[in-house]
Amino acid sequence: MQIDRVSRRRHTTSARPLSRFFRPAVYLLGLSVLSLPLPGLTLQSQASIIEQDRSKLEQQRQQYRQGVKALNQRDYKTYERLLPKLSDYPLYPYLLYQRHRQQLDKLSAEQLQQFEKNYSDSPLARRLYQSWISEQAKRKRWQVLTDNYRPESAGISLQCQYLWALHQQGQTDKMLREVGSIWVHGSSRPKACDKPFKVWLESNQYTEQHAWDRFWLALEKGNTKLAGYVRKRLNNPEWKRQAEQALSWHRRPKQLSRFQLVSDQPLSAEQQRLLLITLKRLGRLEPLMGLDQLERLAAALQLEPEVQQQLYRSFAVRQLRRYPDSIGELSQRLDPQHQDPQILEWQLRNLILRQDWSAVTKLLEQLPESERERDRWRYWQARALEAEGGDKAIATAASIYNELTFERSFYGFMAADKLGGGYQLNNRTLAQDPDYIGQLARKPGLIRARELYLHNQLRDARREWYASTRQLSREQRYQAAQLARQWGWYEQSIRGAIAARQWDDILLRFPVAYSDPIHQAASKHAIAPTWILAVARQESAFTPDARSHAGAMGLMQLMPATAKETAKKAKIRYRSRSQLAEPGFNIKLGSHYLAGLGRRYEGHRVLATAAYNAGPHRVKRWLAQRNDLPTDIWIETIPFDETRNYVQNVLSFSLIYSDILGQPKQLLHPHERMAVVPDPKDRNSSR
Repeated sequence: MQIDRVSRRRHTTSARPLSRFFRPAVYLLGLSVLSLPLPGLTLQSQASIIEQDRSKLEQQRQQYRQGVKALNQRDYKTYERLLPKLSDYPLYPYLLYQRHRQQLDKLSAEQLQQFEKNYSDSPLARRLYQSWISEQAKRKRWQVLTDNYRPESAGISLQCQYLWALHQQGQTDKMLREVGSIWVHGSSRPKACDKPFKVWLESNQYTEQHAWDRFWLALEKGNTKLAGYVRKRLNNPEWKRQAEQALSWHRRPKQLSRFQLVSDQPLSAEQQRLLLITLKRLGRLEPLMGLDQLERLAAALQLEPEVQQQLYRSFAVRQLRRYPDSIGELSQRLDPQHQDPQILEWQLRNLILRQDWSAVTKLLEQLPESERERDRWRYWQARALEAEGGDKAIATAASIYNELTFERSFYGFMAADKLGGGYQLNNRTLAQDPDYIGQLARKPGLIRARELYLHNQLRDARREWYASTRQLSREQRYQAAQLARQWGWYEQSIRGAIAARQWDDILLRFPVAYSDPIHQAASKHAIAPTWILAVARQESAFTPDARSHAGAMGLMQLMPATAKETAKKAKIRYRSRSQLAEPGFNIKLGSHYLAGLGRRYEGHRVLATAAYNAGPHRVKRWLAQRNDLPTDIWIETIPFDETRNYVQNVLSFSLIYSDILGQPKQLLHPHERMAVVPDPKDRNSSR
């Protein structure tokens, strides 16, 4: 997961360590509002009131936890006893919501509307409505459902439930008119749609054209399972033949080369669609073959110039990512006029890999000025000049390196290493606005967010936070981020600083989160705590319940299978994947896995960090393909953009955390600056 960057920013501030400004995060959960001055009262009176309110708040928090537990256990007697005591507690509506969810069958429309009116500023109102509408469908209360249906609050599932209710009330024609647009889609639809779909598919509103259209939408999304299902609904012999051919070509796209164009016979719309889908898939699997077929078929496909260029660029970059043996002839073919910056970028990486520095210098001149002035390419310009040799070239390289050292970026840090100078972090924290932060702290939605965060109801807390801050200006978001930092809610302080574009507030963007478990893990495994901090900061921005599309979980984004295997090796009890949302447990396993990678690669954090992101099997392959390289070249030529950025960020974040903690700062340790060589284990395993 990547939500941030180091960000370049030039200032003339001195390079004083951030540790002189650093103080551990103050945990003021629940006390920020109470701590505000109360006009008209003596300090002694204020202190007494604050102490009383603090005591009451802590008592209500305990009662709230008891109420939640009682509801989970269906202990309604205890719940009813506690509820009156919590009527002025911020999370009172959450108890009501949970109770309403448990008795949706008894909740009337009037009670729902009253709840929505009372808590219209909370995400709970919409959530309860959606659950209640689904319950009406479950209970077959069709009239109630249609009377209270609101299209603006409905997703596809609720929409289908509404359409089924129409059918049940005799409004089948109205239902049938709306079902087709839902069914004709490239993805599978919710189970709630099955019943209206069945009626529609058996009606005269459905035609084979609908199946034909859906087949192609599914195939365009790569959803071959759905496409195969829809194909069975085709009766037209020609459509059926074409669908079977399309599925066959999708499985084996190289068959595209056998397709013969007839000069005086234009392609049908279906042929164009089939060829284009197959061409895109071929270009992903076999880029060079894709380029050949694109050049052969472009005119017949009647592609818009912009679409043709996008395909050409995609295939060309995929081929260049493979670092082919021959680059000269390929470069002339791909972009002879040097007009495409993305293709140019990957041509440069191929030349950097070969350390053909004179060619690098010439090709850099072809980049657009805006690209050429980026830190990345200024660094490689200096690197090429340095390798070229000669007093003038070396002096020019040194001048570029010196300019780069003022930038807070990976390449600025690399340039500082080249010159043996210090790193410029350029921290600049703007003044807080206590009055406005106090106003924010008193907003009902943010009060609820704070309490939910305290009770570890993180998803609910996030919803309340977003609902309360989405209309804020950049300056206001920055103050909200300061408030989150005061609460110890690192995730929101980081995201708030990013949303406010306050790239220079290093202390806000890089909190020393979960310091105790991270330092304990670092001590146990003899690795730097700054490395663990950097990985967790890059992976999840310190979001305990983070979950990626691939299924990685927690602060350090562990895949459940990796976590289970690591726990077994570390002799740590692993009961279920839900434990990965516990910060301490996630740090234990994540640091153990990270330390294992560090040992595997003999303390080389570049290789270990790349393996943490992309997997040891890929690093093994990259080392086999590109070994004995200087580290900066190896990093720059990582084929995956995500992994390259990941490695650069983790190294940079480690340096930033070293400065914050007052530790010696090194982007690369001496043994990491040496040429990257294959891991001995990988060499042995390949014999």
